[in-house]
Amino acid sequence: MARRHHDPVAVRGEHPAAGADGPRDFVWRGRRYTVCAVLASWQERRAWWREVGDDPSGPPPNPQRQVWRVEAAPPSGTVGVFDLGRDDDHWLLLRAHD
Repeated sequence: MARRHHDPVAVRGEHPAAGADGPRDFVWRGRRYTVCAVLASWQERRAWWREVGDDPSGPPPNPQRQVWRVEAAPPSGTVGVFDLGRDDDHWLLLRAHD
């Protein structure tokens, strides 16, 4: 089961298995998680219409989001599975899997 989130996270990139832009570690709710493994990566269409609000200019230049599914753990905790999304210049924690 996955819990949906839309929380901003601070990410450091370049995990060897994720490529130059993939997450190496991230901070979520004040806690640092180290990426142990990259399980998958894909692109999905983001809900850009929620972002534009009253702006009539239409969709942003890049309506796609890159997503990485990772196994990650805090320094003293158990490994979890997380989906991290990158929208242009910011990162979000999208889902935490049980």
